[in-house]
Amino acid sequence: MIPTLRPALLVIDMQNDFLTPGSRLFNEGALALLPSINHLTEAARAARVPVVWVIQEHRRQLVDFGREGDISPVHCVEGTMGAQLVGGLAQSVSDFRVVKRRFSGFHATDLDLLLRCLDRNAVLLAGINSDGCVLATAVDAHARDYYVRVVAQATSGWDEAAHAAALASVSRLQPAALIALPEALALFAGQSLNTQ
Repeated sequence: MIPTLRPALLVIDMQNDFLTPGSRLFNEGALALLPSINHLTEAARAARVPVVWVIQEHRRQLVDFGREGDISPVHCVEGTMGAQLVGGLAQSVSDFRVVKRRFSGFHATDLDLLLRCLDRNAVLLAGINSDGCVLATAVDAHARDYYVRVVAQATSGWDEAAHAAALASVSRLQPAALIALPEALALFAGQSLNTQ
C-alpha cells in the first residue's frame, strides 16, 4: 500500500548573506529562485501545507561556526541584516522558522519535533545551496524516514557542476526524490506521487 504523503515545505537559507551580490558567499543563481519559491509557498499555504523557513544563524560571540569556519567567512550572525531572509520572499505569519547552526536543518534543532507535531511524513525542499545545506537536510530527513522531495527548479548550487552532482545524489536517496515544480504543486493539491 502506498502511503499518503503529508508534506511540509522547507525553504533553506534564503538569506541576505547568500543572496547579496559582492558577498564572498553569494550564490549567483539564488535570486532567480524567488518566483519559484514564492509560487511554492503560496500554493502550500492555500493547501494548508506548513511552510518552514530553515535559516542559518550564528551567535554574535562567533562560538558556533564549527568546521564551517574553516571554509567560510563570518556570516549570518544573529541580529544582522545578513542573517535576515532576503527581500521579495512571500512570507506569512502562519509560517514557521527553525534556526540551525550547521548545514543540516535537522542537526541540533527542533525541526524533527516540529514536523512530528504537525503530523508530517514528507518534506519538500527548496532554497540553497543544493550541494550544501539542501543536500545535508535531505540526507538527514531520509535517515529519519521522511519521504524526501527536492524541487529541482527551486534550488541552486555553488556552481553548475556542484549543483548537478548534488541533484544526482538526491535522486539516489529515494524513488522520486527529485521532482519538478509542477509535481510539487500537484502534491500540494493532494495528487499522489510515487513513494515506492
